[in-house]
Amino acid sequence: MTERTTTSNGHEIVNEAPVLDAAEFHERMGETYGLTGRTPAERMGQLQALSNEGIAILLEDINKSVQGSADSLMSHERTITIGDKQTIPLEDRYTVFTRLIDDIKSSPEATSPERKADVLALGVVLLHPFHDGNGRTARTVGLLFRESYDSDDYEADYTTVIEPRDDARARGGFLINGYTPRFPENFDQSNADQVTTYLHDLLYEEQEGAYTSCYGQAPLHTA
Repeated sequence: MTERTTTSNGHEIVNEAPVLDAAEFHERMGETYGLTGRTPAERMGQLQALSNEGIAILLEDINKSVQGSADSLMSHERTITIGDKQTIPLEDRYTVFTRLIDDIKSSPEATSPERKADVLALGVVLLHPFHDGNGRTARTVGLLFRESYDSDDYEADYTTVIEPRDDARARGGFLINGYTPRFPENFDQSNADQVTTYLHDLLYEEQEGAYTSCYGQAPLHTA
């Protein structure tokens, strides 16, 4: 019997595919999704021109690409628990996602592309729609809209953000920070309205310390 590959969380990958390397990922984003801009602002404009369904497919593709699966790793069976915290219930995911994308598309032009990307990445973390790789997917989204995406640092940065944390621990390497929201007191991260408001406000207010990530907190406006 052939042993099947599993994700870090033990989810079985039925149909394997190569994990995309940095050059392959860059090419996929350009050829398949039209994210060919040479600056974060240009790429964000191209993302905002995609349909909501197109952005959902993009996120799903990134998740598959960093885990080596030909099939979707979307979780449709249950609400995910992170530690002792429940995430958004299955029945509310579509509403939260739709509001998130609509907010990003309608956000002020002056809002920096890095902040918009961080809000999308935080949405992935809070929705937690995939069996595994939600953190890697979020970090890769953040990288896609950073200056380093078109710099000599890109290959090293991409290799770092897609590495599973268990692999980093096993080799005794640096454990990269993920996207971590910082909520106000008594915040309920399973509450669709509260999560939507938190993400929306990040597009309009500076809110120092509202979240952390391997990129820090992006400024609200481009300098």
